[in-house]
Amino acid sequence: MSSSSGKFGMIGLVILCLLLVLPAGVSAISVSGSKYMGSIAAGGTDTHTMTVSIGSDEDPTDVLAEVYGFGQNLDQGYSALNPAEDTGPYSARSFITLDNSSLHLQPGVPQSINAKIAVPANAGSGGRYALIYIHALPGVGKSFTTAVMVPVLITVAGTTPTETGSITDLSVGTVTPGQPVTVTTSLKNTGDYHYYRTVNSVIIKDAAGNTVGNFSTQPSVYAIVPGNTISYTAKPDLQNIPVGTYTVNSQVLLESGTVLDEKTTTFAVKTDYIAPVTESTITLTPGKSGTLKSPDGRYSILFPQGAVLGDVAVTLKPVDRAKLPGAPADAKLGTTCFEITGLSGLLGKDATVTVTYSADDLAAAGGDASRLRLAYFDAAQNAWVVLPTQADTGSTKLTAGTNHMGVFTVMVSSSGTESPAGGSGESALPLPPVLSMIAIAAAAIIAGKTVRRRK
Repeated sequence: MSSSSGKFGMIGLVILCLLLVLPAGVSAISVSGSKYMGSIAAGGTDTHTMTVSIGSDEDPTDVLAEVYGFGQNLDQGYSALNPAEDTGPYSARSFITLDNSSLHLQPGVPQSINAKIAVPANAGSGGRYALIYIHALPGVGKSFTTAVMVPVLITVAGTTPTETGSITDLSVGTVTPGQPVTVTTSLKNTGDYHYYRTVNSVIIKDAAGNTVGNFSTQPSVYAIVPGNTISYTAKPDLQNIPVGTYTVNSQVLLESGTVLDEKTTTFAVKTDYIAPVTESTITLTPGKSGTLKSPDGRYSILFPQGAVLGDVAVTLKPVDRAKLPGAPADAKLGTTCFEITGLSGLLGKDATVTVTYSADDLAAAGGDASRLRLAYFDAAQNAWVVLPTQADTGSTKLTAGTNHMGVFTVMVSSSGTESPAGGSGESALPLPPVLSMIAIAAAAIIAGKTVRRRK
């Protein structure tokens, strides 16, 4: 088996892109018998039946079924390998023949495909793997089609499977104050058998051996297939920690608790690390003022009486800095960012936003706090709006007034000159294409145009 995704490795992405850019009109197939897991002795056979159908309100549809190699992406998702790529020792592609690879489906009338699986007498031990790719063809009135990949996971009966794994890489992402620390562990299945529900456990310790953070992923819902390399992403619950060198230990475990492998590395914290803001919520009422604060006091938003017209719950949330739109050409993003949600429009009166800026924010401004600003992103203008901001170097706080809530960041201006009263709509980079696609996808999902995928 190969861990390469092959030319069919992007099947799901292609379908999603078609969903995003094309008008309505769907050929959406469904398959029962969407996974085969069976034990077959060397020299033996078995049959797996798949029932394929389309909805009663759809147009007649032509469907193809094809057998491919079983590939796997780093994100653990499955990908189909063509014959030229499917050269590994655990392939079952050549074991499978289909009695019906081409169907013409009428609405609401299911049809069957039988897969005959013949295991050779010299199959060896462990597991053998393939994918049956069932997809509808474009037709009249259809803008896009859906596909289902049926995993075939065969255990060679009478043999003893080998379940082993090796951590091939362990890395720690950039340590940024106010952002989670990301630990990525790559594991290769070095055995001859798949395993489900693996867990990645990560522990971080300081130089004295004290645990300062830990995290365990949810059990994987995908089978990890022999010969493939996948990755786990952990975000340990680190609290505020000082400058220093820290040790990361990562283990990958089977559901039984057996450790497949573990690996240790170190990383450096070069400026005092500040944990991401903890989500908090208050309910605002028209007749009273209210203050939304983070538990650590780093973020505070004072809403005056009359700021809202009715009772509303307002929430302070952390934001992934890596997903923020780019700064205008004459500015740059600091490290501190957060989001205020729950308000669908402008406030009746300006709220006062107070933020403690970090050492990294100050370093980005060359040590000149007068260059630090608070800014929010105006999605309607596709631009950052930089607010007139007061900097208190004694308390390391920034304060600004605004009637607009949403995503905020500390921004470094090109000079210490204040923005005009009311804020300035500075030119910003356009939204990254992936964010635009996500917005379109959300609209499509609401409209009920979803791609059906099966694990």
